[in-house]
Amino acid sequence: MAKGIIAVGQFAVGLITFAQVGIGLLFGFGQCIFGFTAVAQVAFGLYFGLGQISTGWTAIGQICFGYYVLAQVGYGAHLWTQSVKDPEAIRYFHQLWESVVGFLS
Repeated sequence: MAKGIIAVGQFAVGLITFAQVGIGLLFGFGQCIFGFTAVAQVAFGLYFGLGQISTGWTAIGQICFGYYVLAQVGYGAHLWTQSVKDPEAIRYFHQLWESVVGFLS
């Protein structure tokens, strides 16, 4: 098991984690990740989750649970899915996209 501020390994726990299975207190990237922000196939994020299955205040993926959800299938207060197009969710995700584009340019 890898441990540290930046933890990299098959199983890892750290502030920033890159692992197959891990806990990233601030950020985690891998196959199954738990953390404040998580990008993984299965992403259990508290604030942000991006993955095939994800959770978080903001959740993006195929199957998601959160407050603001952009998914194929999801459950949350503000959904943008194939069948539900909440205007608040659409506004939020457009604003989020503009922030990301502004940050990268």
